[in-house]
Amino acid sequence: MSSAMIDALKATNGQTITCKAAVAWEAKKPLDVTDIQVAPPKAGEVRVKIISNALCHTDIYTLDGHDPEGLFPCVLGHEAAAVVESVGDGVTSVVVGDVVIPCYTPECKKHDCIFCQSPKTNLCPSIRSTQGQGLMPDGTSRLSKDGKQIFHFMGCSTFAEYAVIAEISAAKINPGADLDKMCLLGCGVATGWGAVFNNTKVEPGTTVAVFGLGALGLSVIQAAKCAGARYIVGVDINDAKFVKAVEMGATECVNSMTCEGGDVKAWLIGKEKWGYDYTFDCTGNVNVMRTALEVAHRGWGESCVIGVAAAGKEISTRPFQLVTGRNWKGTAFGGWKSRTEVPKLVQTVMRGEMPLEPYITHTFQGLENVNASIDALHGGECLRAVVHISDSGLTPSKLPKLKGNVRVDGGWMKQLSHWSDACNCEMTFSVFLPDQLARGAPPPPVLYYLSGLTCSDENARTKANFAAEAGKVGLAVVFPDTSPRGVNIPTQDDSWDFGSGAGFYVDATTEAWSGHYKMYTYITKELPELISGIFPVDPHRRSITGHSMGGHGAMIAHLKNPGMYSSVSAFAPICNPSAVPWGEKAFTGYLGSVDAGKAYDATELVKSYSGPKPCILIDQGTADGFMNNQLKPGNFSAACGEAGYPVQVRMQPLYDHSYYFIATFMRDHVDHHARALGLRPKL
Repeated sequence: MSSAMIDALKATNGQTITCKAAVAWEAKKPLDVTDIQVAPPKAGEVRVKIISNALCHTDIYTLDGHDPEGLFPCVLGHEAAAVVESVGDGVTSVVVGDVVIPCYTPECKKHDCIFCQSPKTNLCPSIRSTQGQGLMPDGTSRLSKDGKQIFHFMGCSTFAEYAVIAEISAAKINPGADLDKMCLLGCGVATGWGAVFNNTKVEPGTTVAVFGLGALGLSVIQAAKCAGARYIVGVDINDAKFVKAVEMGATECVNSMTCEGGDVKAWLIGKEKWGYDYTFDCTGNVNVMRTALEVAHRGWGESCVIGVAAAGKEISTRPFQLVTGRNWKGTAFGGWKSRTEVPKLVQTVMRGEMPLEPYITHTFQGLENVNASIDALHGGECLRAVVHISDSGLTPSKLPKLKGNVRVDGGWMKQLSHWSDACNCEMTFSVFLPDQLARGAPPPPVLYYLSGLTCSDENARTKANFAAEAGKVGLAVVFPDTSPRGVNIPTQDDSWDFGSGAGFYVDATTEAWSGHYKMYTYITKELPELISGIFPVDPHRRSITGHSMGGHGAMIAHLKNPGMYSSVSAFAPICNPSAVPWGEKAFTGYLGSVDAGKAYDATELVKSYSGPKPCILIDQGTADGFMNNQLKPGNFSAACGEAGYPVQVRMQPLYDHSYYFIATFMRDHVDHHARALGLRPKL
């Protein structure tokens, strides 16, 4: 965010803000878009500028008078994205200008909160009593109209230009996210996803029945498909919803009013004799809830209540349904721990893995159109209506394209392409993302693997035998490409050791190459920023390794950036490129001279290095035909000795320069980095 935007936000700090809000003065009446006063945040509170708000059925449910806890007058709205305008005393997790999603389910993260510390639930009760009374944690309201108190709603009240929320309800997200989409993650869509991933933990190969095909039901279907469900059936009374449900992943759909004479249970059991492994009610109708339970699989079926029932309604079934193994459960906000896990959901969307676009059927500009958005939701064809309330001053990031997502060795191998400002072209990279070892586990550190001449991001990820060990220790591994591709430089494909596939991890300065070949900046700055922005990884704990040209790149990245990497290693690296033919060709072509290349020569850099000195692990095969004329590990070892820099060069008898060599010793290198990154005890 620009300094001018920060200054504009700070200009109102400490002051009461008069702004527009859609006030619900009483039930069953249109919202009144009027000026209200929003007081400054008190201790532990955050005042936010609302950017966009999606309309949720819970808002309408309350406005229509069905919520037993509904209080009037109030400002509704709880599915939003916002920018922090000011913070109260003691607030440390967000600052002015941060982008947040207000969450009606808070997360205090205190060590003595048994709910926050348990992986079983997200139901932090820290502010539940006052939130249910429409008040802030100190028992008062920050909202008023000409001196008349207005109640808060679900701890959010986002049908307004500004709102005050508790710090523990503010989930800080990537500022490059499209806030007109990410607002959906404040409630409905996130709830459906979480019901599948957290509350029922749907497994691959299972059967699923979803009752109610609004946005909530569709999000359940989308998540169940992602989880690998074998058969997903959607149930609704409106045939018009079936096309979208199938698009989102349903195998087929059924109209519960017209099938089998209106006996949807008979129709469903006719498809799956013993019932469905998982069923979900997304309607709020207690009769549907019973049906959903009773078509759950005998012996182990689980039925999850997501829809909110009207005031005073009760559920019932014969006890025999439970005695014969069916489980009835419910979910609030999909079980997501808001401040910890909502930012990860945003990253998942930004990676292209769980698109939100299908849910947004209506958009409106300006808070004055909030009643029109309610009418759209009542119309029956609206999934989510998004009201754009204010401009954030932020430009959404150019998002990568997901090209592949493959399960491997306790994690996922993801391949993405993205626009690189450094290289002025589309670049491709791969990431191995290990499974989270435990729900409360810290995010994994990152190992960057730089490949050698002629390679792309694909070679090492398929041949280097890294995944089993990386998955075991919980280490993310990033594989960049070795050069820009297809940038229309006339000589880029003339030779295998210069140009395409041979960027040498330098920032080119010669005229022909300087427009695109900025691989040093790409691997040390742009790509790490992208990785930490869209993947749930530790942005600070990182290490680097590589092979041949990539080993050269790993060592110079460390030596030119003291402290950036916790550890460094290399397989058969080009140790002294200014003294070998490969380096001479690259430095002359990209930088204009061999002498200029000394700024990218590990043997030269280590002589004047000043900073932390993690031991560099190097493996070199004795049968490597490039060792004496292109790699020269002895030169680097000697320079390290003179400079007092610790290095371990292991000469491996009879091994050559190939991936067989790399695969053989990869486990040692992963272990080397795991210990430096705190994933294993240091030796």
